[in-house]
Amino acid sequence: MESTILLGKILQRFDDKKVAKVDRYSTFGYLRETNTAVYVSREKGKNSRISFTDIIKGIEAYKYNPALYNEAPVVLRNFGITRVTSPVWTLLHLLSIQDYQ
Repeated sequence: MESTILLGKILQRFDDKKVAKVDRYSTFGYLRETNTAVYVSREKGKNSRISFTDIIKGIEAYKYNPALYNEAPVVLRNFGITRVTSPVWTLLHLLSIQDYQ
């Protein structure tokens, strides 16, 4: 499936649920969306801007190797996602591993 379609699904689920949460990890709240990014609130720390480019990098990584879905957020650093690794990882988990296969 096209990465942009998967991005749209992630954003729609995030907007619908208003939170992204994976057990034992931080929760991120939906604040707003622009043409290039989604803004999230953090349980601890400042609100963050998450670019669609970073989310698509994560989508591409999971499509390339779906087993990465079961790894910790730090695995996304290998794909150039830094500073927002945890929120991107959590957003990617709004879909199932099957969506990336």
